[in-house]
Amino acid sequence: MTGVPRAQDRAGGTFASRVRDIVGEAHLTTDPDRLDAWRIDGARPGLWAVPADAEQVAALLTAAAESGAGVIPRGGGAHQHLGNPPAHADLVVETTRLAGITDYTPADYVVAVRAGTPFRELQQALAANGQWLPLDPPGAADTTIGGLVAANRNGPRRLLWGSIRDLVIGIRVALPTGEVIKAGGKVVKNVAGYDLTKLFIGSFGSCGIITDVTFKILPLPGEGVTVLAAVASAEAAHALTTAVMRSYLLPSALEAANPEALAVLARTAGLSLPAGTSGSGTGRWGVLLLAEGLEESRTRHIDEMRTLTAAAGGPGAAVEVYSGTPHDALWRAVAEFPSPASHPGGVVFRAGTPITRWLDVAQAARAAAGDAPAVLAHAGVGLTYIAAPPGQASVLADALERAAAGPSASGDAAGGLGGYVVVEAAPTALKASLPVWGQAPSAVELMRRLRAQYDPKGIMVPGRLGWLS
Repeated sequence: MTGVPRAQDRAGGTFASRVRDIVGEAHLTTDPDRLDAWRIDGARPGLWAVPADAEQVAALLTAAAESGAGVIPRGGGAHQHLGNPPAHADLVVETTRLAGITDYTPADYVVAVRAGTPFRELQQALAANGQWLPLDPPGAADTTIGGLVAANRNGPRRLLWGSIRDLVIGIRVALPTGEVIKAGGKVVKNVAGYDLTKLFIGSFGSCGIITDVTFKILPLPGEGVTVLAAVASAEAAHALTTAVMRSYLLPSALEAANPEALAVLARTAGLSLPAGTSGSGTGRWGVLLLAEGLEESRTRHIDEMRTLTAAAGGPGAAVEVYSGTPHDALWRAVAEFPSPASHPGGVVFRAGTPITRWLDVAQAARAAAGDAPAVLAHAGVGLTYIAAPPGQASVLADALERAAAGPSASGDAAGGLGGYVVVEAAPTALKASLPVWGQAPSAVELMRRLRAQYDPKGIMVPGRLGWLS
């Protein structure tokens, strides 16, 4: 089902009429040709509405619940590739009119912002006062604040600066019941109790639509420098990242990339990386360290990385240092590695494991698909991205799931890794044959009950969340 429900509401009018009454003619799209061009993972929207405030969002959800219309929230569209294709998209609620900073005193290091505000505009406003929201997510150029929080998108700097869950201190959400609720507040430390903010972070709109978010923010970290260590093998890269994590260094990010991933990064960043660090099956692995802050700190990171690389990098290990424009371009490419644009037509998996176990995932990928996959590990946070041609998707899905959930390839007697594997990006036609959300977690029944509490009619993101739908 991709069209507007034909059911009449209690007032006797059509669903489209109710939506028009709420947002106004100028902010409602019903033209089939325009809606056809705005398909979401193959599903054509029935209506496209752009509300002005939280109350209009709540009114739209009330109308949708009473009409049985499936709702897809949308900000800048940067994360719409995530999840399963919608079962139906009767109403898209776009939040871009809910824009602007609503409360910001730089001395408090707290900012409140409406959900439709572009992430890049918030960062620009904060930077004018020497501050930032310490996030570098994929899709940063297009995402809105609400979409960023709802999709829980974090980048490589998560290692030092934390994740969205560490930064959100307050949230406002319009629910499918018609209510607008608040959780958290405008101070970093709140009273004890249920932390409802966590329920909506990463919820993909399944429990409601975020309308406002309050963050704690930090001073800008200053200049940065990249240290790229080219090492002999995956095992040497693992040894080096382990040595860094055990050292006194405090990098903002730490990545391990196979030759294929380095080639993707070089292409995306428009750089020529050192000879021998790319090329199918023949190049060396790369370990990328990001150091930010005072010059003395950056120099210390460079010097220590040279020492650690000489000890752990194996034969032919070498170190290159990047700053300025190449440095910035390289980390934008790292952040965008999971994005579909970095792997046109390809499939991208994300594996989450204990932080020392990214090597097991990388070895499983190579054993299953040879040199085809590009592997990039956020080596200090336990996330590994694997990108491959669509023909490799099925065999990789099975192999990666076994690697994440099974015993360590390094022979650790502790047994299973307790990890997971999900599909970050894939062609729409291929998603039906892939475990997009992986295996259902043990708490799935609790999650379903929570969702039913907030969305009793089941109108939000129908079909998008797989085992939670």
